[in-house]
Amino acid sequence: MEERKTIFDYMGQVFITFGFSILVLNIFCVLVGEGAAEVSTIFSMGKDGLAVSTMMQFLGVSICITGLRALFFTDRIITRMSVVARSACMLTSIVVLIVLCATIFGWFPVTMWQSWVGFFTTFGLCFAGSLCIMTLKEKTEDRKMEEALQKLKAQEAKTEK
Repeated sequence: MEERKTIFDYMGQVFITFGFSILVLNIFCVLVGEGAAEVSTIFSMGKDGLAVSTMMQFLGVSICITGLRALFFTDRIITRMSVVARSACMLTSIVVLIVLCATIFGWFPVTMWQSWVGFFTTFGLCFAGSLCIMTLKEKTEDRKMEEALQKLKAQEAKTEK
């Protein structure tokens, strides 16, 4: 049975997503900030960091991503869709969201192919990293559940004797 989520669970997920995205952006500020300041509003401050407006935009995106995750991975909303289809729909939705934000907020020049290569490379690396973390977390939780089941079976065997 799926554990019921509270608003605090969703807020926690928003801030995990937000924190990770800001960490990645700050790394990029140090690496390419000065050169990218001319073409991207994200790096408008160069190596000095991120503008408050940029951080608020990414907070909004983090809220949207958490909402999309809840939409596609809560069985109460979508009942008959495979995990692969849910994942594909979620990834597509996130890419559409980022394209809209890049266009509206001027995150990067949408007419430059190099910007798209950078975006998809970064997005792919972040997705792969989060997939690895989620897989490790699931394996750890599965192992704990298996250990608890074994203990429960052992206790039942003792009480039956």
